[in-house]
Amino acid sequence: MRYKGGRLLIGNRDPRAQTAINERVLSPHHLRDALGKRTIVGGAIAVGAQLVRFALQVAGSAMLARLLEPSQFGLVAMGSTVTAFIIVLTELNVATAAVQQENLDQNTASALMWIAFGMGFLAFLLSAAAAPASLWFFDDRRLPLVVLGLSLNAPIYAVGALHTALLTRNMRWLDLQIASLSGLAISLVVAVIAAKLFAAGYWALVIQSWVTAFTTTAAVWILCPWRPSIVKDWSAAKSSLKFGFHLTGAMILNYFHQQLDNILIGARWGSVELGFYSRAYNLLMMPLNFLSGPLGSAMIPALSRLHREPARWREAYLDALGVITFVGAGMAGMLYGGASPIVDIVLGPQWQPVKLIFSCLVLGMLASVPMSATGWLYISTGRTDRMFYWSLIGVPIYVTSFLIGLPYGAVGVALCYSISRYVAFFPSMFMAIYQTNITIFDILAVIAVPTLTGAAIGFALSLVVAVLSTAPALAAIAAAGLLYAGVCALAVSHLPVYRRLRSRGLHTLNSAYARLLRRGPAG
Repeated sequence: MRYKGGRLLIGNRDPRAQTAINERVLSPHHLRDALGKRTIVGGAIAVGAQLVRFALQVAGSAMLARLLEPSQFGLVAMGSTVTAFIIVLTELNVATAAVQQENLDQNTASALMWIAFGMGFLAFLLSAAAAPASLWFFDDRRLPLVVLGLSLNAPIYAVGALHTALLTRNMRWLDLQIASLSGLAISLVVAVIAAKLFAAGYWALVIQSWVTAFTTTAAVWILCPWRPSIVKDWSAAKSSLKFGFHLTGAMILNYFHQQLDNILIGARWGSVELGFYSRAYNLLMMPLNFLSGPLGSAMIPALSRLHREPARWREAYLDALGVITFVGAGMAGMLYGGASPIVDIVLGPQWQPVKLIFSCLVLGMLASVPMSATGWLYISTGRTDRMFYWSLIGVPIYVTSFLIGLPYGAVGVALCYSISRYVAFFPSMFMAIYQTNITIFDILAVIAVPTLTGAAIGFALSLVVAVLSTAPALAAIAAAGLLYAGVCALAVSHLPVYRRLRSRGLHTLNSAYARLLRRGPAG
């Protein structure tokens, strides 16, 4: 590592060559001409990668659930609550700002990277300082060291935050998934080895987080050739920081409500009850992340490029909302109806209390899936201030639901939280579409068919599965999935509201078929 001409160089790369590389990475304007194609390809790659990720997470949960006790998962969940909140508090979301900005120069990008690293190191220091307080709050002597261990991840992730953003900005979908999946796969293997061969206990989960952070960060540095330079004008990052401050404010409030349930259950009912709840919540987040992760990574840069073209922006958003709702509502129905055999297969027989908790959490999924897409609107239009204002309204609704359900344990918290998602649905949508060319009727028209179909099939499936053993229950889940897919296919092919979605889908299939035909003679 050396400095030359104001450039921070890694290795012996010529500074003029590095300058050209940096300029090419920071100016992806050539992507606009093929934006639709790249977005579709990105979504397809992300969905494929998410299938692999989902399989790895399920396999990891299954193996670790059989090697560790519920209280050990609960202990690490407590530690994660402390460290993750501090990380969110200090992150400033400068990486997201880099994705959203239409123009980004070397000086600004370098400033954003060093700011991200500085805030990551600050998060480490604050987490370490908070470790003794975790002992006082949760009354567990093991917790301070767990908090200290988890806090090491903050500066590691911060080093790679801007490189991840630049890969996203350039729609380098395959590289992003390679980095993410490599971290997940390697860390899973290490965690299982630590738990099984070295009896590491809860430290296996901490070690897993270290390996994930280091591997992912190393991968994005290898895959993204951009390198930082000495910052000559820190004021260039001012607009990005303003964008990031509002987004960070919203994320802090959202993180607060997402972790408060863990804090309340852990403090009131202990680590065992929290262990059951955290496994149920983790099982729910796998399909939710399967949806929001791939489409979000593809849609935010695409919508950010289109926000000055309102008609195309509206069409792109509604089509993506249709896709995420069709898939999400189907998943919700299958998960609710098949909760019992799913928990038995993934977690094992010692996790029976998770079944009811998981079912209660899944109830809110029909509202949560379309609500997760509101962030695309806020970020792509640069209105993260409005996103923050909504959080000031929405978070008290969710917190109230936790307090109402807490006397009834993890099941009460899960059920009340799901109900609160429906209470918040319409206000959240109205806030997100305010002063845009999207109406609430546009949204309802897109989500009505999959939502109602998923709810009906999920309820019917739960009645059928209740009287079946595991193997027939899995067959019933598969049959219900096929029935749902058939109903949705009929809706997309016949209803006018899905005309654009149908056209895009057919165009994508025709393009793929044409490529196969061109390759045919070579075979």
